[in-house]
Amino acid sequence: MDREITIRDYLKVAWSGRWLILATTVIGIIIGVVVSIAHNAAYSATARVGLGQPTSVQGVPLQSPFTSSQTVASAIDVTGLADQTALVLGIPQSEVRGHVHVSTPIGVSPTIVAPPVVIIAASNAHANTAISIANGFANQLVQSTSTQVVQVERTLTSQAAQALVQQHQLSARIAALQAGGSSNPGDAVALATDTQLLGTAQTNAANAQLALAQVRATEAPQILAQAYSATSSNTAPKRLQSIVLAGLIGFLLGLIATFIWRGSPAARAAEPEAGRDSS
Repeated sequence: MDREITIRDYLKVAWSGRWLILATTVIGIIIGVVVSIAHNAAYSATARVGLGQPTSVQGVPLQSPFTSSQTVASAIDVTGLADQTALVLGIPQSEVRGHVHVSTPIGVSPTIVAPPVVIIAASNAHANTAISIANGFANQLVQSTSTQVVQVERTLTSQAAQALVQQHQLSARIAALQAGGSSNPGDAVALATDTQLLGTAQTNAANAQLALAQVRATEAPQILAQAYSATSSNTAPKRLQSIVLAGLIGFLLGLIATFIWRGSPAARAAEPEAGRDSS
């Protein structure tokens, strides 16, 4: 009468091929060691860039694909900036093209109105090169997105300079009128007019300088965090993980080969006891 197949029957089959299973496991571990040692480590470095919120001279926020976290990653010309980065660093384009990834922080709500932040991840076989590429790409991104801000900055700088020049001229004229001590009604009117104009010039200069400071601090694109170190994809834990995985694959292959070679537990259970023991 047929008896029920138990775990013991499977273990007997596996034990009968123990040397094969051991050999394939050892071979798998050896292959895992060789592959992990021969595998070239890839280093990754990241930098962060805040693109800012440019405004017009009148202070009106300017909208563009670069001012939204939802569109900024696709709006950036990664290939063009990569080629420019390679040119500046003096390295082949092939080491930059395809090795720079641009993204935005995960979890940023589309309802939050704030200047977008871009994460630049660069990879290379050398840690220092990966760091240089990440920082170089960040610099190129800042330069390429600063055009509008630079124009506003130049306008405000010119306005501040003109207000300061006018302020100095009016101050000199007021000082001359006061030193003359003239009782001429015309001079008194001129003194009052120049004093009023001086106050306006001082206000204009202060406003232009304040707006210029705001543009430079919050509206202009800037590097928020440079890359100072690089992480490796071939660390000791990952190498150990690869070796263990290779050994496990070898063990499973040996186990499968044993069951193919020795036969199924059902067939072995049907054999006479003496025949199973001799095998």
